[in-house]
Amino acid sequence: MNRFHIKKFLAGVLLVPAFTVHAVAPRVTASIDSASVEMGDYAQITVDIADAEKRGVFIDLPEAGAEAGPFDFSSVEADTFPGGFKYKLRIQAFEPGSVTFPPFRYVYGSDTAFSNALSLKIMPVELDSLETINPMAGTVNPPRKWYDYVPDWIFWALLGIALAGVGVSLFLIYRKHGTLIVRHVKPVDPYEAAMAELGRLREKKLAESGREKEFYTNLVDILRTYLERRFGIYAMEMSTTQILQTLRSNPLTRDNQPRIKQILELADFVKFANIRPLPDDNIKTFNNVVQFVEDTKPAPEVSENEGDGKPKTKENKQ
Repeated sequence: MNRFHIKKFLAGVLLVPAFTVHAVAPRVTASIDSASVEMGDYAQITVDIADAEKRGVFIDLPEAGAEAGPFDFSSVEADTFPGGFKYKLRIQAFEPGSVTFPPFRYVYGSDTAFSNALSLKIMPVELDSLETINPMAGTVNPPRKWYDYVPDWIFWALLGIALAGVGVSLFLIYRKHGTLIVRHVKPVDPYEAAMAELGRLREKKLAESGREKEFYTNLVDILRTYLERRFGIYAMEMSTTQILQTLRSNPLTRDNQPRIKQILELADFVKFANIRPLPDDNIKTFNNVVQFVEDTKPAPEVSENEGDGKPKTKENKQ
């Protein structure tokens, strides 16, 4: 073999790994930390997705609180690492029997990668026989403490002295400062606060600069804060499913529930699955939040009619 053929052979050998790396398909591996549990106990399913390019979507990802036959998904955690994704699904069993988990699916392009199937045996809880119930114990006189011998009038005397001390303190403060009025902080208007935060988010241009995850995180935080201030919904502590259920049961937010569903579900895909939405989707999602705030802003309070027959708002009453 001459020198020319040797160089050609070595070049071909060096190019093979490069093409092999790009040809590797994503791989999905599922595992469970226990083969059997008792009713009421927990088990954890771990799904590892080896896909360094992060080009697909885990379509079988359940939501926290979802019911699936004899068990519930009590919590769902998602994480990313340089080699792909890791999902931890914590389940709680409620009915005895055997459960088979079908392969989890990861869709990338026009192909689908499947994990291995899992199985879990749920054991019934053994109950004690009624014969083991012990009879009720008799009453016992507890030991007495020294304060049990203190007369009740001592307590009232001390309370009177404390109240007198508070009165004297208030009198001295009034004589020194001339007032006892406590200045109250003006409550935050949920509509104005949300619109101001949305305006600041728009000026940052996070989505336009390729920081979609930060954009959707801030946008959803503004929405959750508005829900808490406007409707008393503690959305910061809720999952997407819990928020949607609460909005569906509230007559003031029921009509906007589909719009909020689009916002929260797209934000979850961006934050947990590294999906990069189109610019039109970013604009649509931002406008949906603005429109929801506009549709649900508090109406001005109306006071009694003035002499001209026109209602006057509380702000213009004086």
